[in-house]
Parts: sequence; structure tokens; C-alpha cells
Amino acid sequence: MSRCWGAGSCGQLGLGPAAAAAAVSCRPGPALREAACGERHTLLLRPGGTVWACGDNDRGQLGRRPPPARSYAPEQVQALEAQIITRVSCGKEHSLVVSNEGKVFSWGAGSEGQLGTGEFKEQSFIPKKIDVLLNHRVLQVTCGHYHSLALTQDGRVFSWGQNSHGQLGLGKEFPSQASPQQVASLNGIPLAQVAAGGAHSFALSLSGVVYGWGRNSARQLGLNQANTKEQVFKPWSVAALKSIGVIYISCGDEHTAVLTQDGSVFTFGDNSAGQLGYHFSAVKTGPQKVEGIDGPVSHLACGSYHTLVYISASGQLMSFGRGPQRPAENETTNSQGVQVESVDISSLVSANDLCGIGVKMIFAGAYVSFISILQSQSPEHASGISFMDELPKISKIDRTRIEKWLGVTSTNNELQEAKRSAQGASPFDVDLQKARDVFDELTKMDWIANTISCCLREHLIPSLPLHSVHQEAMSIFLLLPECPIMHAAENLESLVLHLAKAIHSMSDRSSDLLEKCWLSLSASCLDNMVQLFKKAVVSQLKWYYTYPFCQNAKPLLEVLKKLYRANKKAKSTLQLSNFYIPEISSIVNLQEDVARWRRWQATANSAGDDNTLVTFCCFPFVFNLVSKIQVFRTDSVLLQQGAKVIAQNIIIQNQLLRNSDLPDFPIFPLEVNRNNLVEDTLRKLCLVEDSTLKKQLMVAFKGEIGLDAGGVTIEFFLTLFEEMVHPDYGLFMYCETTSPMWFPTSPSIEKKKYYLFGILCGLALFNGVIAYIPFPLAVFKKLLDVKPSLEDLKELSAVIGKSMQAILDDEHDDIEENLQLNFCISWDNKDIDLIPNGSSIAVTSKNKRDFINKYIDYIFNKSVEVVYEEFKRGFYKVLDKDIVRFFHPEELMEVTIGNTNYDWNKFEENAEYHGIYTPSHPTIKMFWEVFHDLLLEEKKGFLLFLTGSDRIPILGMNCIRIKFCFNGALSEDHFPQAQTCFQILFLPPYSDKEILKEKLFIALRNNRGFGK
Repeated sequence: MSRCWGAGSCGQLGLGPAAAAAAVSCRPGPALREAACGERHTLLLRPGGTVWACGDNDRGQLGRRPPPARSYAPEQVQALEAQIITRVSCGKEHSLVVSNEGKVFSWGAGSEGQLGTGEFKEQSFIPKKIDVLLNHRVLQVTCGHYHSLALTQDGRVFSWGQNSHGQLGLGKEFPSQASPQQVASLNGIPLAQVAAGGAHSFALSLSGVVYGWGRNSARQLGLNQANTKEQVFKPWSVAALKSIGVIYISCGDEHTAVLTQDGSVFTFGDNSAGQLGYHFSAVKTGPQKVEGIDGPVSHLACGSYHTLVYISASGQLMSFGRGPQRPAENETTNSQGVQVESVDISSLVSANDLCGIGVKMIFAGAYVSFISILQSQSPEHASGISFMDELPKISKIDRTRIEKWLGVTSTNNELQEAKRSAQGASPFDVDLQKARDVFDELTKMDWIANTISCCLREHLIPSLPLHSVHQEAMSIFLLLPECPIMHAAENLESLVLHLAKAIHSMSDRSSDLLEKCWLSLSASCLDNMVQLFKKAVVSQLKWYYTYPFCQNAKPLLEVLKKLYRANKKAKSTLQLSNFYIPEISSIVNLQEDVARWRRWQATANSAGDDNTLVTFCCFPFVFNLVSKIQVFRTDSVLLQQGAKVIAQNIIIQNQLLRNSDLPDFPIFPLEVNRNNLVEDTLRKLCLVEDSTLKKQLMVAFKGEIGLDAGGVTIEFFLTLFEEMVHPDYGLFMYCETTSPMWFPTSPSIEKKKYYLFGILCGLALFNGVIAYIPFPLAVFKKLLDVKPSLEDLKELSAVIGKSMQAILDDEHDDIEENLQLNFCISWDNKDIDLIPNGSSIAVTSKNKRDFINKYIDYIFNKSVEVVYEEFKRGFYKVLDKDIVRFFHPEELMEVTIGNTNYDWNKFEENAEYHGIYTPSHPTIKMFWEVFHDLLLEEKKGFLLFLTGSDRIPILGMNCIRIKFCFNGALSEDHFPQAQTCFQILFLPPYSDKEILKEKLFIALRNNRGFGK
């Protein structure tokens, strides 16, 4: 059964001719499941799936040929007699229905293409199937005045008809469409509902996000005040509705109402007749909650200019807006049948009209309204059935479905049915942990795993939303890596590679949206994604030397690059080592990779060019520390060898031409005076050409016999830097006794020396020499364009750093009185205003963070800008910044100056023995007993004696391998001798421990100089 009321002047109430003469109060009607109302006609869906129509038929909207021109009583649409109809919808003068098979039929006015039949036909009297949608199972249809929308089972939205206001959501460049077109902007968003108003449209996602488009002249889209467009041609997310939990949308001609999970109603748009639920004279913008509703609303429907809400708990039906007013008992209807407008049409339904009636659904049209009535009054039906329960939805996974699938065996008759339902299912929740658990549970069944794999490969990945502007569409990119199928070795190429290609080909805006999603991920979810693409890269390493297959690694590496960038923006949720791929150095020849990289740089190609070979140097974040050092050393050696090859070729060419000219010297020879080392070195550096700096450095001390195989160069830098960084030299300042050195604000030494010091630091690194330069980490951060922090201030000055931390941690509001600080500091014997007139501006709880930031900026940047830039210019005069940037600041620091992480037991374990010596030789046993009894400074002195440096390389003690050798010319009367270039110790065959100890100590006290 049903009830209806309103103005049925054209018979659209279906109550006969008598009901068309005036407004009708609530009256009984036939049983119906659903009603849809156009401007002057109505479709009634009966419980058996038949469609009946009444009202005006001058455009064929009743689904039959005239005469008569209108029908005052419902008549069945005979053309649909063989169909079981599940949904009906009406536009202004056209009609749509959906069958139980998901097919769509249309009829009525079609001049704007709203019938979807491919023609702009004035009218169609007989329902016709929309052929374009035959390959899609349609769940919902909805009509605006002159346009139509459909939602399919796989979550796609199609639109057709008039597009003069953008109501199709296709874009401004699209005219009206006579055939359904997919709304690409909504791809990938799991939707619960589509709704249409006069010339505007909405889609509601399963998570409650509302998307609107079309006409916005009355602000019926609910967009924020900044968006004053009167026409929106593509779906926009309605920000004002994001957090209120929308579960249903209904549209009037130029207004919209939404229902939330807690039963609240929000309205927006045209309020000229009070249809928003408050007086039309009130000025309000954006979605507003309708006040004065007694209880949570369970049902909602919009007519053209009125709104209905039903409160199931109290059985109360409320309405607001414009409609025909029922004449009072002492009044008569206007002789001409003119309808008198009113802002309150609730007078047509009294409280007694619905007393004891269980309302199932409510429907509103132009000036008419319908309700369907529950046949059963059992307790479970007492509150009616919600719109959401009645709306057909796209498939989704729930516990019932999971249990059903897991209960199916390979011999069960339900297997095929379960497979069909699995192919239609689509997880949508972005609770990634829950998704991971469900995937793990499901993929234990082989048939489910195979079905998922097939669906991913053939359907889902090829149709990923690559150009969506909606963040919700990005959910699928977060869900896929949680599926164990993706991580299987056999799917790394067929699934993960294609997923990476899809992500790499996304539009810039979609890519930015996905990156924002990554920023919000937990560490475990982000790492799961990183490990997936890393495994896929490893699977492609076998093709490194084979073109074009080697290019498959590129999109995988590009996606890892995006993830790496997102991780850095998220302030390193993951350790940077999580991105390392150690397999690269064991499978790929890094010398070849460096050469490829340099060739690519020389040709100025982009990293993504399809015609270039893959090179991992374009993605240095995948290198572990061992690989980075290997790449850096390889690049330096290639440059040094390149100079030698060029010189050799010139010599050969000149010999052929009988030319006696010699090429430039292929090495960088540097002879210096030990007694005047600093000034002699700096003077000679000023005379060196830039190209010479990138050649192999060969150092010689005047008057000393020593062929430089590395050891002389090591001692050169050791001795040189010891003098230059000493406080007495004046090049650097020391804030505190134990603090690292820093650049002075007012240097007493000429600026050029900082440039030359930078060159010397670059030369040491370029030639593989570890030299102790007591810089703080902040210097290496600045060299890599990383901003120094409060932690760096603590390293430079523990006193100041701790004070700043205390200020930052102080949560009291009276910090100004307690500290009595202002924006003026004392640094390097000078008072400095951090801001204009800083000495008169106090530090407060509100501006203390700004004070600390400006303090740090002054010390590390502004105060030393001139001298630091000179140092940096010299440093990068020798080194290529592109390859230095492979390192993180901490890594660059240790590569440059080494560390003091001594492991003396490891030092002994790594020892090599030659000649007469073995680990059990008496002299060797005595040596290690003496060595382990030494003090730390004495052990460091021995390291200096053996290697030329008392620092440990960044890769640790494994890089230091002492080699014990026997020299027959040496006796107990001789001292131990060392070849620092090769870490060889010539140890005489001492027979007494005390003699060994005495001779060793004397050697350590004379551990400088070559052949003096």
C-alpha cells in the first residue's frame, strides 16, 4: 500500500480525474516499491517488478503512444511487461528504469540526448534499451531535468543528455551527449549513490565523501564560498560535507539535502520557498543543519521546491518548501484552478494521516509526494527501511562473504558461484591493516588466489585511475601492495611492473595526490610498499646488460623515487637504509653503471627517456654505503685514468705525425717544503689550473726519498690539516674547548684561504684520503643543501644548544619574566640583533620558536655566509656536486674525516702473515701482547705509523689489514718499519718481549717523514 498527496493537475497522483482539480491531502494509493516523479508524470514500481505510469504523456513519458494525452490513473507500461524492473527515475519529461539484469530502458523526451539511445530525438513513446550500457551491469539510475546518470556494479558512473551547465561531469569542452559517457574523474572511487537535480549532479562514495558538479547558480553544490562558479564541469569534492558522515543525497530543482549517519539533515542551495528548512529571508551560505527536527531522521526526499523528512522513531513526517495549499473548509478553490503557493505544505499531511502506519520509503516530485507502507509491523520493521538498504550497491567484501568463500572446496558445486561473486567484489576500505588481514586469509585458498591474480592482471591494473583529481580514488594504490599476490615472485613482472608503469604515467596532479596519501601511511605500510617495488627491481637486474629489457627497471625505480621523496617529506618515517638494494653491487658492474651515467649526462638526456639504458646512478638512494663509496671511488679513478689515456693518445698521435710536442702532464705533481708546508702548498695551489685538480695527486716532500704510492699523500694531508685547523693559525674559531671548529664572523685571514682550504678538502676526498678536519655535521649538511637544526647547535656549542632546548621545552606562559631574553644575541664577541630593533623585543612563549630558528640561522648561515661560500666554491671546484649528493650528511662526514670506532680485536683478526710469520710465531705472539697493553693514544699512534692516519674508514676496521712481513736484512737491533701505502709492517724477529716493546715505542715516536 501507499499514501500520496499534492497537486496532481495532470493526473500524476494516479487518483483519477477528481484529484486533478485541486490539491489533494494524504490519501491511500496502490501498493508500490518505489515512485519517481517528473514535472507532470509519475512512474510507480510495483512489488512484482512491473512499472505503471500516470500523468502527462505529450512527450511519450508514460511509455505508450497517445491518445490519450494524459492518464489520470496508473496504467502498466506494456513494453516492459517481460522485464523485472528494480529501479525507476524520472526527468522533467523523460523516464528511465533498470531491470534485474542491470539493463537500462528509456523513453520520453530526448531532444537533449537524455534518453541515451545515440539520437537527439524529440520524443520516444516506447521504452528502448540503451545499447551502450549493455556490457555493464547498472545498479542505479537518476535523472535531472534534461540529463541522466547511471552507476554500474564495477563502480563506474555514466552520464548523458544536456551538458550546458556541466551536469554531465565530463568537462567544459563536451557538448550534450546522446550516448552514455563514462565520468572519468570519478574512476577508482567506490561509490554508494548517484543523484541528480534540475541541472546539477552528485555522487556519494562509500566512505561518505560527496562529489558535486553542474549548475551552481544557487550554490546548490555546497562548495565553499571561495568557489563562486555558477557552472562546475567536473566533479568537485564538497569539503564542507567531508567530516559529517553523509549517507544519502537528494536533489530538488536548485537545492540539495543530505542525510548523515546520526540522522541529521543538512541543506543548501535555493531557499526562495523555504525548502532548506529555515525561513527564506534568512541569509546563510553553504550546507546548514536543519534545526527543529524532533529526533533522528531516517528518510529524506526532495521535490522540485520542497523537502520531506521522516522520523521513524516518532512516526512524524515533516515537510518544508513550496506547494499547493489545501483550501480551508469555508473557502473554495479558485474558479480557474490556480494553485496558491505556500511556504508550508505540511498542512496536506496531518498527524492522524500516518497514525499506526509503518513508513517504508518516501518520494517527492514537483508538487506531489508518495510514501510506501510496510506490510509487516514486526519489531524489526518498526523503524522502517533506510534508503541505504534499498539502494543497490557495488560489491564489497564482508565477513559473511569471506566465510562463504573459505567454505568452498574444489569439488563443491558452489565453486563457480563463489568465483562469480569474487570477481564482482571490490575492497574499498583504506584500513590497510584490515585489508592485509583479509588478503592473507583469502589467499590461503588457491582458487581465490588465482581469481584475484587474474582479476588484477586482466581488469584492475589496466584500468587504474591515472588522471583522477580526487584523493579517494588513490585508495586502490594503497591497497594493492597489501595483497600477498603482488609479492609473489611469479607476479613481480606481470603485476608489480605494470602497477609501477601505471603510477609512473599518472598525471602530475594525481601523482601529487598519491604522494599525499603516502605521507599519511604508517611506517609498516609504507615499508611494505617499498619492499614490494625493491623486490621487483631485483627481479629485473638480470636484464641490466640486455636492451630493451633493462628498461623495465626504470618505472620501478621511478616509483621508489616517489616513495623516497614522500618519506623525506614525512620527516623520514622509514630509515633511509630501507630503500637500499644491496643486490645491485653483486649483480651489476658499478663501473659500467658510472660510465653509463656519465654518458647520459654528456648527452643531456632525461632519466625517463625510453631510448636510454637504465643506470642506477640516476637513483642513488638505492645504493647502500658500500655501493656509494664504490661508485664515488670509481668515478674519481675514471677521471684520473681518463687524463692518462688522453695523454697517451696524444703521444701516439704526435709520434705518428713526427711531432715532438708533449701533452699536459696526466697527473697532479705537488712538491712541497715540510718546513713551510701550509704557505708553500697554498702558493702552489694558486698556480694550478682547474683541470689539474681532477688528476691523480702525487705528493713529494723536498729533500725526502719517498715514492708516493698513497702513503706520502696521506701524511701530506695529515700534517697540513693539523697546522691549518689549529687555533693558533686563525683560520677557524672554537666556541668551547672540546667543540668542533667553525667559521669566524670576522675572519682575520684573507678570504681566499677559505677557498683554498675548500680545494684541499676536495682533493683529499677525491684522492681517497681520510683526513681529520674537525668540522661539525652542520658543514656537511650545508654542502648537501640540508638545513642545520637545533641538534647541530648543540654539537657546535653544548652550552648554547642546551639553553635553547630548555627554552623550547619550557611550557610556562611567564617565560618572558623568567628568562628576560630579547632578540639580541652575543656571538663571536659581538652583539647581534636577530631582527630589526631586536634588543627591545622580548622572547615570549609565543615567539620563542621563531627566536631559536633565527638564532640557528644566524650562526650557521648569515654570520658566515661570505667565508663559507668561499670554502664551498673551493670544495666543489674539485668535486662534482652530482656525485657528492649521493651521500647523506652523516655519510659524507665519515667518508671525509673517518671515525674513531676502534675494534682492536677485529684489527688482530684481520691481520695477514707472510714469510716466516704465522699467528703462532713467538714474535707475533709477543707483538700482540705488547700491542693490547698499549694505551688508546699509543694504539692510535701505531695506526698512524702503519697507515698514515689514526682515523678509521667509514666502512670500519675491516678496511685496515696489517700485513706482517719478514725482511732478512733486519735483526733484533733494528726498529720495526712500515710501508704506509700498503699497510705492511716489517717486524724484526725479536726474541724478547721487552726488546720488542722498547723498539716499537721508539718507532712510534718517530712516525713522520719519508726517508729523512
